[in-house]
Amino acid sequence: MSEILKVRNLSKGKILKKISFEMQEGEMIAVMGPSGSGKSTLLYNVSGMDQADEGEVLLGGTEIVSLSEDERARLRLSKMGFVFQQMNVLVNLNIIDNIVLPAAHANKNKKQRWELYKRAHALMDDFHIGGLAERMVNEVSGGQLQRACICRSMVMEPEIIFADEPTGALNQAAAIDVIEAFLRINREGTSILMATHDSKNAGVCERILYILDGEIKGELKLGKYTDDDVKEREKRTVKWLDEMGW
Repeated sequence: MSEILKVRNLSKGKILKKISFEMQEGEMIAVMGPSGSGKSTLLYNVSGMDQADEGEVLLGGTEIVSLSEDERARLRLSKMGFVFQQMNVLVNLNIIDNIVLPAAHANKNKKQRWELYKRAHALMDDFHIGGLAERMVNEVSGGQLQRACICRSMVMEPEIIFADEPTGALNQAAAIDVIEAFLRINREGTSILMATHDSKNAGVCERILYILDGEIKGELKLGKYTDDDVKEREKRTVKWLDEMGW
């Protein structure tokens, strides 16, 4: 297993303070911490959506912090996928167009666009929302819409997905569906870095990083998730969070 992400001394204003960690290909890592601890800021700066003040971020050997805004945007489109609590969809477009639009915008060739729609339909089938392609945003449930957002993040076959509180606005049943979708794509080889408040979500991850006041204060290694140890993983996670002062 090779390294996909390397972060060294990453700082942003007074929010992030010389953050350092590594991530291997195919890992699923949770970032936890209280509100205002820097979880979302970390994801935004590691992915290049925001530019860090100092430090180094290597994604597959490419140093991100020193890139221009346009260069970071191209890298995000080709190498990364994003899933947010606020789903950032266009209400005047149907589900399939919302899934394809960001990638299609960067691929002007009609053949490439046809291939994107073909892949989007296949992804929707995989995530059991294939029948919703022509539905409008207000005609589907929150869980279905978040699964559509996961499909959107996968259209360009990214190496890594950044997820910021992806179940924060969902009910319990919908949240379980979304995490199961993440587990599936992770098992297929996509790396996932997820900020979450939910210990159940964190418990399915291979590692948990605990961030407080812009610094990583601890790490819990759980190993690869299996269905038969879900309760034990959750117990270990809750106990560890208690020790961290959660």
